[in-house]
Amino acid sequence: MTKLQQLQQLVEEKGELMVMSDTGEKFELHKHNVKFDDSSDLIGIDGDTKKFWLILSKITYCWTHDKAREE
Repeated sequence: MTKLQQLQQLVEEKGELMVMSDTGEKFELHKHNVKFDDSSDLIGIDGDTKKFWLILSKITYCWTHDKAREE
């Protein structure tokens, strides 16, 4: 599985995924506003007022808002 496919799967499973670029910029990927382009390794985000294209190789970190539970 490629890195792009892994990110796509996480967005599909969680509904939302946060990513950080190598410059420290943070972006939220949501099922309803993100497109993954396998042919170019680009991730497109359609924001309310802006559109962003992330270069896969520049993403250094990702996380979700899952709440931790103590058992």
